[in-house]
Amino acid sequence: MTTEEFKRNILRLQPRLQRTAEGIVGDPDSAADAVQEAVITLWEQRATISEPDMERLSLTIVKRRSIDMLRRQKPTVSIDTERLMLLEVPSEDPLDERYRLARKLVDQLPERQRNAILMKYEEGMSNKEIEQATGMSSSHLYTTLSRAYKALRNAINQNKEE
Repeated sequence: MTTEEFKRNILRLQPRLQRTAEGIVGDPDSAADAVQEAVITLWEQRATISEPDMERLSLTIVKRRSIDMLRRQKPTVSIDTERLMLLEVPSEDPLDERYRLARKLVDQLPERQRNAILMKYEEGMSNKEIEQATGMSSSHLYTTLSRAYKALRNAINQNKEE
């Protein structure tokens, strides 16, 4: 794609790219930043882009840049799980009793399953973040979580029968 063709296509697509980014990030300024990052990426790849693919490719890149911006803005809170485990909870509240039981069942899981569940639900990590932290592939993480859920369901059903 020549420089002139690139400029013409980007100018034509600019309003749509901006609307797409605003729909994801919710802020016109952040959306403009996402579009600008996408245009830079497209500019660097302009020699390999064909005109029919330009719209689809540019929308995909804008969506990904917008989602990346949201992820970077996401506040994270670290949880001291050791302190949480030692926390004394009054026994009269049925929700607290259920929490203690759930925590006890999670603690009985194999280490890999327990860590994945704790990262997901106590630390609020996304699957992608868990994959990066543990080095697991997405399919391996999916299998690990599925096995953990199944083990927890079985333990809960067994506990109900007792």
